[in-house]
Amino acid sequence: MRSHAVRPTVAGRILPQRPRKDLTVPTSGSVPLHLSPGTCYGTPSRLERLGVVALILVLILFGALVEKRSAFMSRRMTDLDVYLRAAWAVRTGANFYESTDDNGWHYHYPPLFAIALMPLADPPPGYDRTGMLPFAVSVGIWYAFSVLCLFWAIHGLASVLEQNSPDPAVRTMPRGCRRWWALRIWPFLLCLPPIGHSFMRGQVNLLLLLLLAGMAVAVLRGQHRRAGLWLAAAICLKIIPAFLIAYPVWRRDWRCLVSCGTGLVLGLGVIPACLFGPERTIAYYQEWDKALRQPVMSNGDDQSRAKELTEITATDSQSFVAVIHNILNPDRTTRPAHASPFVLMSHWLLGGGLAVLTLAAAGLRGPRSSDSEAMFLGALILVMLLLSPVCHLHYFSLSTVLVMAFLAHSWEGQQTLRLHASWWLLFGGNLLANAIPDLPGMELTRDFGLATFGALLLWMTANRLLWTRDGRQAAPARPWLAVPEVAA
Repeated sequence: MRSHAVRPTVAGRILPQRPRKDLTVPTSGSVPLHLSPGTCYGTPSRLERLGVVALILVLILFGALVEKRSAFMSRRMTDLDVYLRAAWAVRTGANFYESTDDNGWHYHYPPLFAIALMPLADPPPGYDRTGMLPFAVSVGIWYAFSVLCLFWAIHGLASVLEQNSPDPAVRTMPRGCRRWWALRIWPFLLCLPPIGHSFMRGQVNLLLLLLLAGMAVAVLRGQHRRAGLWLAAAICLKIIPAFLIAYPVWRRDWRCLVSCGTGLVLGLGVIPACLFGPERTIAYYQEWDKALRQPVMSNGDDQSRAKELTEITATDSQSFVAVIHNILNPDRTTRPAHASPFVLMSHWLLGGGLAVLTLAAAGLRGPRSSDSEAMFLGALILVMLLLSPVCHLHYFSLSTVLVMAFLAHSWEGQQTLRLHASWWLLFGGNLLANAIPDLPGMELTRDFGLATFGALLLWMTANRLLWTRDGRQAAPARPWLAVPEVAA
């Protein structure tokens, strides 16, 4: 039995206890499981338990579909081949930035990820496969690993939000009650389109979600150095999380910053240098900068990756620069391949403005509650995605952090799992905004950034709640579009 004397903390700060207003569940001990099915602390109904079993079966069947599309078709319909081909290049001493998969696509990430995937390395056709796993086995391992990353991320963040809740009933609720399951399944279902897209493409987003959720968990537990290491790992996987260094800077968390810097030195410098040697490591980073960073950031001269990534018309990017460019040039047949200086400047100004507003909404005084701090991190993650020059639809699987913070906030102090209609409008709108662009014949919704506007709605809701300084006291637990209540 857990003691109620333990007070919730965020980043090492003790949070104020708030009186419960409408909850009649006894809190003098462990919350009993024999409560009525309507309460969020009761046992799940038979239908809800069947739903969990059905979800597991769907994940298994979806894994079979991913396996078929990735390994048993005439053309491999997966991005995993890019990573495993780069891992093969590392394993054999070839240049992993010049190696391509069967579709002719290049590896675009820092070296550490390719190094970590060496056990799953996949050689090009015709090369010796001695000691290599069959590609189909590697696909299955990566899918299972991605599923574990997703649920580790969701469970870890849900657990710390519950442990830090100001409500004793939430902190002492039994594992397996309806609220316990809801905070772990609803975020998955509400972000299902980009999550499913990540599974199907064999992408790294769910691993990245685990790393960012690990950072959030460490922040909410006051584990500053551990938070910095999680952030460093995310940056070593994919450069764009470097934007999130703004969080420890804004919170003046120097221990987190020092730990992050140490992790970056190890992950980006020491480990590759031990494998490749210092000169070759520097040459790899120079090649990455010339072929990727310069063309993406400023339309550089090297266009070797243009048709697969760096041109605006190469992918269905949802970043500000792509959406603005497409709106100004609606005809796909005559649309320029590169954004104008005006569009590039608009992109950086708009993204910078959102970042400043997010920091201002969070305030300088430090965390107020776990769910508000999770909203702050989730909002920064969305700004990071929209500010990235290339933002694919599956990147929005990272919005899971913000959606979970919203759910924890809206259920605080409630005996049921009901949500106000405005929350359903928000979640439903974002769900459709991410699902519709994946449908056949919906190219215009991709071009004009329907998913981008869905993400902006989430961001606006987070900022509205953060601006109140305490979403539960100064505002109803509803998103920004809710109509204010009028006193009777």
